[in-house]
Amino acid sequence: MDASYKTSKALLTLTQQYGYIISSTQLVRWHRAGLLPRPRQLPLKGTRGTCSLYPSGTSEQLLLLCELRTTERRLSHLAWQLWLMGYPVNLSLIRAQLTHATTRLARWRRWFVDFKQAIQAKDASGEALDLIEHYAAGNLHSQLLRRIRKRTGRQHFPTFLHLLVRLATEPGSETTRDDDEHEWLFDLRILALGLGLEKRFVQKKDPLEYYLIQALMPQLHWLFRRLQEVRWEQLLECVTDFDLLQARDELRTWLMRLSNARYYRDRLPDDYPSFDLDVADIFRSLPTTDQALALVSWVALRSLSPSWLSNLMFRVPAHSFSLQREAK
Repeated sequence: MDASYKTSKALLTLTQQYGYIISSTQLVRWHRAGLLPRPRQLPLKGTRGTCSLYPSGTSEQLLLLCELRTTERRLSHLAWQLWLMGYPVNLSLIRAQLTHATTRLARWRRWFVDFKQAIQAKDASGEALDLIEHYAAGNLHSQLLRRIRKRTGRQHFPTFLHLLVRLATEPGSETTRDDDEHEWLFDLRILALGLGLEKRFVQKKDPLEYYLIQALMPQLHWLFRRLQEVRWEQLLECVTDFDLLQARDELRTWLMRLSNARYYRDRLPDDYPSFDLDVADIFRSLPTTDQALALVSWVALRSLSPSWLSNLMFRVPAHSFSLQREAK
């Protein structure tokens, strides 16, 4: 027998050593549900019957599953968390989560088409703005939006949403600025705080304007425009299992790089844009349904343009802020 394989008895003994008491029936239920690798069935020597041999890596996956079960009991959500961490599960469980996410996005897209028409109609723009203010003041189901509202302050949150709507609805590549210079700068600071930029950087007028107007806002405009092009209902039909694995690993790598970059913030010049949000931590804290929204959006962007991330994740040289000020 291959030493890398584990019997069900050995797995149950291991979980007991770590304080998790499960039965052989529970173990079978989990592998049949697709949360654990399926075992090989081998005949017993000298007697009737078979024994189950689980492949290498099952021990670690089982212990993580037991740990996750202390806070989550739904099998589909457990499968999602295991898969997101790189463990093999039945991909039909993952596709079900992603299909639910595309259904939500398709419904939001249909609503946004009508909302966009209302925003662009002069006689209805006031009603659209009232809708934004009403939504901003209400109970937010999205944990991410609640975090943003806390950063901007409840009184400034409608301004943040209005700026995002302008980025998503204006036809050109540039956002129309307000005539009032003071008001325009105030709005930019609200947008910057909501997006997670450090307060220290937000107070620097020239670097803030340059970074937001020349870099971040055009990229957000590009991102919103691309996401509006997606036909969410048909997205997963042409996405292979390998595509899903690639998208998952790309997202995990990107989040890891963002977390690692936080350790080098103190080496950046004072006028270089810096974020004080841990995006990876925010993603981990999201419910499974919202994590699925993020991943399916990543899949959609990959399907539109293989180089989408390089278009989005650009770098603005630190010295360019000084050059911009000198040019003025």
